[in-house]
Amino acid sequence: MKKRKRLSVFFALLLSACILAGCGGGEQSAQPDSEQETSELKVTFFDVGKGDAILLETENQTMLIDTGYDDTAGTILTYLSDQGIESLDYLVITHFDKDHVGGADKVLEAVEVREVLQPDYESDSKQTKQYQETLEEQGIQPVHVTETTSLKFEGTDCVIYPPRQQEYEEKDNDFSLVISLTFGEERFLFAGDAERERLSELLAENGLDLEHQVLKVPHHGKEEKNSDKFLLAVSPEAAVITCSEEEEPEPEILELLDRLGTEVYLTSEGTVTCVTDGSSLDFSQRT
Repeated sequence: MKKRKRLSVFFALLLSACILAGCGGGEQSAQPDSEQETSELKVTFFDVGKGDAILLETENQTMLIDTGYDDTAGTILTYLSDQGIESLDYLVITHFDKDHVGGADKVLEAVEVREVLQPDYESDSKQTKQYQETLEEQGIQPVHVTETTSLKFEGTDCVIYPPRQQEYEEKDNDFSLVISLTFGEERFLFAGDAERERLSELLAENGLDLEHQVLKVPHHGKEEKNSDKFLLAVSPEAAVITCSEEEEPEPEILELLDRLGTEVYLTSEGTVTCVTDGSSLDFSQRT
């Protein structure tokens, strides 16, 4: 009797060990549901007139690309407040035109910004000075992007491509930082206000595959001599043009995108949101 009891205890312990080790069957060895679920990337292109303000959100991180005008910063801040977003992991200023850096001082004052990235050139505009003064007040030293830079942004491959020249015919726009972001099978290209010379650089950029599913059309839909080559290289499934009712994109750009079969969204018709799980794109627009 004692021997049988010891064997019973032994087999009970063995069975418990097997269950804990996951050897009790296929279902028990599967990953938890939470690990199987695919996380999402949400990209919001704010309606801030003919200016750029684009928020990227994953489950645990946020990135704001440009901040629109000084008087449209409220659009961004209202959204952040409504969503309970009190900090940004990254603020990227593509260049120092007032429709891209204008609201930066207000954003920096309203939420914690962990890292700021900007191009490496000088600007003495009023809006740039306000932005720089606020950086100093907040004790933030911005990163001057002078070479291809990868960002650690949750679940993505995110790369910033800086301008390659010291001078351009177009002083501000062609200094635009350009961001390529890959999430699963979906790729986003944020092209700032790149004009002819900068577009030529991107077409020749080593290591940059220009084909992307989603394009933030450069310079609010202004046509350049090489716009056709650039758009053909990107071949976007969807394109967002940041514009206003008073300053619409040029018809030639819309025609080129139409020929490519690209779905086009204009922020003049309302804020555009794209949500992706890495294998599909879901666009919506608030008018």
